[in-house]
Amino acid sequence: MNDQTVFAAPYTAMMPFRRTDGPLFEYACHEGNIGLAGILSGARNLEKQGVELRP
Repeated sequence: MNDQTVFAAPYTAMMPFRRTDGPLFEYACHEGNIGLAGILSGARNLEKQGVELRP
């Protein structure tokens, strides 16, 4: 990053990643997510009303 109005000197950040040949999954865990039931039931209710949901 190089922004002379904020930083005194440019810097570089690195994040190491491991290569995998298997499938990739989102890091978020949905097991036990109590909000998910409300989100899904709200979406099913909108579907019953004929509201088209955007992807």
